[in-house]
Amino acid sequence: MTGKIEIEKKRLNIHHSKEAKSNTLVVLIHGLTGNHLQMHHFQTHLSDRYDTVSYDLSGRGDSDLQNAPADIHQHTEDLLQLLGKLDYGRFILVGYSMGGYIALEAASKMDAVEKVVLLDGGGEADENTSNLVLPSLGRLEKTFESVDAYREMMQSSYGALGVEWSPVMDRVVEHEVVQMDGAVRHKSDYALTKQDFESFYDYPHDDIYSKIDVPVLLIICTGAIKDDIPLFSEKGYDRMRSTVPSIESSTYDINHYEIVFNEQDALNREIDTFLEKE
Repeated sequence: MTGKIEIEKKRLNIHHSKEAKSNTLVVLIHGLTGNHLQMHHFQTHLSDRYDTVSYDLSGRGDSDLQNAPADIHQHTEDLLQLLGKLDYGRFILVGYSMGGYIALEAASKMDAVEKVVLLDGGGEADENTSNLVLPSLGRLEKTFESVDAYREMMQSSYGALGVEWSPVMDRVVEHEVVQMDGAVRHKSDYALTKQDFESFYDYPHDDIYSKIDVPVLLIICTGAIKDDIPLFSEKGYDRMRSTVPSIESSTYDINHYEIVFNEQDALNREIDTFLEKE
């Protein structure tokens, strides 16, 4: 089921799967310029055992724009309000990229969170991260003659990163854009999205990590994005691994985009094992 939920001063677009009718809800939180479909493969895998929800962060997909100034804390407050609207007593948070920061901050503030899974997110961003991300935000300012033209650009970009194109990828990119005044443009606001990214560098890592008292599974992607450089360095997770009391981590030789856009059977098994532990 896909629909809108009203929270304070905005509406969020959610995709809620209730197939398992479980008491614990798995909440999947996408990355900086993504949308809820970015989490499709993981949501599909988990939906036979858990009720799940993915959603468009504010400023993405069919959710309302985030408020200015934008930052991770605003998205965390959105998530806490969203969870308060859903009829579940316990939550498992699965955060990818920027979603990892949001998941950790929400877990530090909410007793109902049981476990956290971080898909290459929540660590310390460095200069390489900025050099890789900021140029990619340029597409948010561009217009395209058609959805097909946008899709072709994204297919070329993602293909160079090892992403296997599929009907799911078609849905991902089509959900990112809107046709206005005879042209196609991204639904996200460039300036607000850039503010979201810049808030990675103001994130209070020590304060939040020290308040996480639930089990955490951290997945680190070591695959290169450009010039043998991953989006987040493995070293950038050192502080998290030394501060969060109950954390286990694994590295995968895939890049930051392959982890969500290609199906990951081995990683699914690791997540299953982690979630099944008492």
